[in-house]
Amino acid sequence: MSFSYLPFVAPGGQEGQPSAPGSLDLLAHDALESAHAALRRAALSLEHDVEPVTDLTGPARALERALGAIYDAFDGRADRVAALRAAAAEIDSAAVAVGEAAGLEAGLAAVGELLRSARAWLERAEARLAAVPPAPPLDPPPIRASRDRPRLHAIPRASLAPRIKVPEPPPAELVAKPPPPIARPKTFEELKAAVEALKQRAPAPGALPAAAEARPLAARRDEPAARPAPPGFARDVGAAIDDLAFLRARTRECFEEVAMVGMQRAPLLGDPFRGALVLERRMLAAIDVIAAIGAPALEHVPRLVAEAPVKDPSLAFASAMVLGCFAGRDALAAAELALLRSDRDKAFIEALGAALKLAPHELLPLALRGLLREPEPLVRAMAIDVLAYRGLATEDELVAAAVDEAAPVAARALYHLGCGASQRLPELIQRALAAEDPALREAAWTAMALSDHPHASIALRGAIEAPDGGDAAALLLAIAGDEADARHLVARAFEAPREGLIAAVGWTGAASAVPSLIDLLERDGDKAVKRAAAFALDRITGAGMWEEVAVEDEEIVVADPPDPDVGEPRELKLAQLVSDPRDLPPAPAPELVELPTVDAARWRAFWMERCQGWDLGARYRRGRPYSPEVVLDELDAGRVTPAERRHLQRELIVRTGVFVRFDPHDFVVVQEEAIAAWRPIAARASGAPGRWTRPRRRAG
Repeated sequence: MSFSYLPFVAPGGQEGQPSAPGSLDLLAHDALESAHAALRRAALSLEHDVEPVTDLTGPARALERALGAIYDAFDGRADRVAALRAAAAEIDSAAVAVGEAAGLEAGLAAVGELLRSARAWLERAEARLAAVPPAPPLDPPPIRASRDRPRLHAIPRASLAPRIKVPEPPPAELVAKPPPPIARPKTFEELKAAVEALKQRAPAPGALPAAAEARPLAARRDEPAARPAPPGFARDVGAAIDDLAFLRARTRECFEEVAMVGMQRAPLLGDPFRGALVLERRMLAAIDVIAAIGAPALEHVPRLVAEAPVKDPSLAFASAMVLGCFAGRDALAAAELALLRSDRDKAFIEALGAALKLAPHELLPLALRGLLREPEPLVRAMAIDVLAYRGLATEDELVAAAVDEAAPVAARALYHLGCGASQRLPELIQRALAAEDPALREAAWTAMALSDHPHASIALRGAIEAPDGGDAAALLLAIAGDEADARHLVARAFEAPREGLIAAVGWTGAASAVPSLIDLLERDGDKAVKRAAAFALDRITGAGMWEEVAVEDEEIVVADPPDPDVGEPRELKLAQLVSDPRDLPPAPAPELVELPTVDAARWRAFWMERCQGWDLGARYRRGRPYSPEVVLDELDAGRVTPAERRHLQRELIVRTGVFVRFDPHDFVVVQEEAIAAWRPIAARASGAPGRWTRPRRRAG
């Protein structure tokens, strides 16, 4: 990609202005990052891959101090050369302890190798930095509040050193020292003396164990029960919390606010995307509060994720979003460590990547390129996706990811290469089409459609027949195909109607398909197919005949879990307890959603009354002759979901031959800027309304 996307405000700068470059040169940065990556892998190995045959607490604490010193060197919080030497000393200390125990555990040998690698990279970085005169640390700019896009905050603080949790060694068995043995008696006098010795060693009759003697007097049964407190009063009000506990509690509230907004900011069907602006401002205000609290708040954020009982994706989003808004390599590294500790949880990784697409951190390219070298495919896929999303990935990086052996990595890279029409794209597409992974094949179809591949129509027509990918191919054919492709798709859809094919008919915009869609509503068939036909009719005609529909119980994705049966009678609801039996409240109202009507009579009346002048050989979208301008209006103000808006973005790329960066995941103001950039391009490409024309944009 030839541009960089910076949706944020830099410290002390204007909107969209990147941060000032640091004093480290590129080679020193790379050496420090390589040392950091090796130390991080060593720390993760100590946490998860090594059996606790010995006490690893000492090496773990040494690695914590080494990482903190590396962050000091990265961010200039201390003299860089002195910080690197301190990190090297800590690594040497950990290496000695690891080497002594390497014979007891095979995994420690790999840890020792990582420590030696980190030590070598630190020596290279020190050699580069020793030749540079030291620069005094810069005063951080004043903290300024964010509004519609995140601001990168720089606050004075110490480096965030991670807490490495190593397994505890097996406890030594506590065995009381046995009394001296009694000699074997040979006479009756010796036998009598042996019995007397055993009696003296035995506990006295009726003696209580030490645990019983240590019980408090209040626990005895003869103690009278304490008098209950009067209503409205509490006998024990608890101890007052200190200032640090108060600040951490406030930090938790703001952190949970960011987590909540991150999961709810995507609009539902029928909601305008600009309505998310209120939620985004709430999220940015919560981050600003954390910045105003300062170092105590920022130090507490990684603990909120590390101490969580489950790997909740909302916590992943919140941690990366909050930490990505604070300058410093250590803040971003804390989010990366939470990612690498996620045990390959796909939802956790995806949520963290969603936050990195929005975070304004100035070292994000450096961190993501480090994650591209991780062994976990899902992490590499997330890293290349975020790099390309932000416009930071080079063509060589995308091509290398597209030939990755892991299908998730190749699929992410192939889509972004399709947007840029790389010279190597035809070769990569051919390789992906032969793969067995359905997601990789779908990415190849998308790249073919976006780049105007000469064989796109043939490949998509053939893929429609496949049960595992036919619906995705049908939608791409409807978006990128010509008039012949539209006729083929319509004919295929009505031969064997299924939900995905009927939905794709609406994207073709063929006016000749409207009567057949209305006939489909009159048949006794699958409800999902009928609903897809109603959506297709609304997309073509723009009738706006929506109605409230009750959601059936089985259609609710997440049901309320039932109360566990503990063998006790169930408590009555409050309404049943306080209401008269003759005046009980009615049953709760069903869940309602607005959907296009499936009443065939209403659609036929609309078709006969409003669409008589239509050209049955033309293409329509929302009741208007099709053109890129109509597509852009639908992207801007249509009643569509975020997924449909992504399809509209692809449609604009196909029908204009131009790429403008847009995604419904962006902040509202960024989406509005992208729509404004699309406006003149769509106007120039709208010279033949109602047709399937498209400019030539061949791959290679």
